[in-house]
Amino acid sequence: MGRLFWKFFLTFWLALLMAGAGVGTAVWLRHNAWQKEAGNYSVDVGRAAAFVAVAENVVHHGGVAGLSSFLAVMHDTPFLPVYAVDDQDRELLQRNVAPEVLQQARTLFSQAAYPEAIRRVSADDGHRYLLFVPLPEHGFAGHPPPMQGGRFEPPGDRPPDDEPPSPLLPILAGTFASLVFSLALAWYFAKPIRSLRNAFSAVAQGNLDIRVGPLMGERRDELSDLGRDFDHMAGQIHSLVHAQQRLLHDVSHELRSPLARIQAAIGLAQQQPEKIQAMLERTERESQRISDLVGELLVLSRLEAGVGASGSHDFDIGGLLDDIVEDARFEAEQHGVAIRYDGIEETLVKGCSELLHRAIENVLRNAVQHCKTGGEVLFTARFDSAEQRLQVAVDDQGPGVAESDLSAIFEPFFRSGDRVKANSIGLGLAIAYRSIEAHGGTIWASNRPEGGLHVEIGIPFAG
Repeated sequence: MGRLFWKFFLTFWLALLMAGAGVGTAVWLRHNAWQKEAGNYSVDVGRAAAFVAVAENVVHHGGVAGLSSFLAVMHDTPFLPVYAVDDQDRELLQRNVAPEVLQQARTLFSQAAYPEAIRRVSADDGHRYLLFVPLPEHGFAGHPPPMQGGRFEPPGDRPPDDEPPSPLLPILAGTFASLVFSLALAWYFAKPIRSLRNAFSAVAQGNLDIRVGPLMGERRDELSDLGRDFDHMAGQIHSLVHAQQRLLHDVSHELRSPLARIQAAIGLAQQQPEKIQAMLERTERESQRISDLVGELLVLSRLEAGVGASGSHDFDIGGLLDDIVEDARFEAEQHGVAIRYDGIEETLVKGCSELLHRAIENVLRNAVQHCKTGGEVLFTARFDSAEQRLQVAVDDQGPGVAESDLSAIFEPFFRSGDRVKANSIGLGLAIAYRSIEAHGGTIWASNRPEGGLHVEIGIPFAG
């Protein structure tokens, strides 16, 4: 358990402990004040006589039901209690009255003592009720009844020698409860943080498969959000590292073939001097292939690092597409492929012309290279001036791509069966994808029902 655990634990425990001690002390002091107030209570005899007189009048006008309601109301108030006892010693509200208290009340009534506070009245139910208030001034034993929950407790109900409870037990209980609560709260906060710390340590040691989401359980707070963010970060790092490893493997493979052919050409030139010129030409072609590969890798590396071409500037997108088609037609003639262009007129936009030129040119050249001899490539462009967005579609009449490989054709050095041209480096569509993505656009591919590949590009421009 680290320092954060103890900080949470001690802070919450101290806060709860202080709050509990304060509340407990306040309750204890208030209880003592009530006890003192009850012990020093001075009885108002005149008020007691008035309550009894009111009860008698209630019987005359409202009967037993009215008297019962009046006594019930008096019982729930902090005033002196008025008791009504019939000839069978039954109290109207079923309250317990000590026998000595009742005997004292009957004796005082028979002696006509305190007639204003002790009276007998006949009710409509055929019973006679003795109405009285047990006051010490009238000779009743004990002290004035203390308040219990907002009501006065009759003298016969209060246990003798009622001492105020000790505050030690509630203080100890509160301390223990605050200790347990603070311990649980500190553990609740520290556990996911410890899991995240272990996960970061595992990533630092090269374990990119570590995930902390399952360790968070059903939490729904900032720490669980942090765990999900960590899992997303670990997944992204794993994907990037895996992609870099795969790229390194593919680059090594691509470089090994031309280097092997160069070495073979040098060996033949040494063995057969008469073929030196042909071997030099072969070496030059393979060297150029290596140079092209390195150049394409540098472009791809810059795009993946977020270092694209120069900043945005105004240019004619219609003229840019015309130039791309014109250059592609020169290469298409050598393959026996025709390009049908349905383009746009001169349109000024603001964007990165170098990125777009390279992306669209690579897509169009890829269609030309894979189109069948004597086939046709359809290049269509539409510009939405309201949304400042260019839509480009390229359709060829080649063999197409397996459905399972459609999402992978934009990866570096992708190979789909035997449909690979000998002079293809395998980075064209990958560079096109990164270039379009760097410009904020989208690119996707699908197979045409009649055969061939359909590539669609959407490119937004700054306003």
